[in-house]
Amino acid sequence: MIGAGVGGTFMEIFNASNPAEVNVPNFDNGKRFRAVIIPTDGGKRFHENTVVFNTTRSGSWMHEERTTMPFRYNKVYTLEFRSSYGQIEVLLNGVKFYDFAERLSFSQINRVEIDGDVHVHSAQFL
Repeated sequence: MIGAGVGGTFMEIFNASNPAEVNVPNFDNGKRFRAVIIPTDGGKRFHENTVVFNTTRSGSWMHEERTTMPFRYNKVYTLEFRSSYGQIEVLLNGVKFYDFAERLSFSQINRVEIDGDVHVHSAQFL
């Protein structure tokens, strides 16, 4: 989830609980957020073979964007989110995976949350 949360300081986390939240102050053009994840077995999204992207506005969820699940259980993946002129480019192991429509202005985006059937090894705002 990319959304407007509370706060806005740099943060790096390791072996985070799930869901993992990382502050991303002023997520404007060219800024990046990176997460190293290890998918785990048994969850709903894996059985649906789906990755879901969404945003909250004023505490309410907007519409979901869904794409096919590229992950396999117990493998290590690096996800990178890069702000790019109205889009959030999502890279998987350095290769473009998905373009997520930036639904809020960059000044309103200040938190990234990773939730679901994954172990978050590390996450950082670059």
